[in-house]
Amino acid sequence: MTDQDRARIIRCDDLLEADVNGEIVALHVEKGQCYGMNAVATRIWALLAEPTSPAEICAKLASEFDVDAETCRNDVQSLLADFKSEGLIRPAE
Repeated sequence: MTDQDRARIIRCDDLLEADVNGEIVALHVEKGQCYGMNAVATRIWALLAEPTSPAEICAKLASEFDVDAETCRNDVQSLLADFKSEGLIRPAE
């Protein structure tokens, strides 16, 4: 496990969001950007409401979904990188 896997992160508060049929639709008002999240991204978003790490997210997802550890880690890292590039997450303090 790397330091990146243990680094605690949290979602930013800059989004307005709504649950639409079990999936999150979020609007970043400042950017004027809208985001649609599938069921897994919605679950990850929920986990990011509190400080957590990619490793903790993967452990939780592995207990809830049929996914192997390597695939989960790669997919979570990819989504978190997208969230970070969009300014949707930040390091937890």
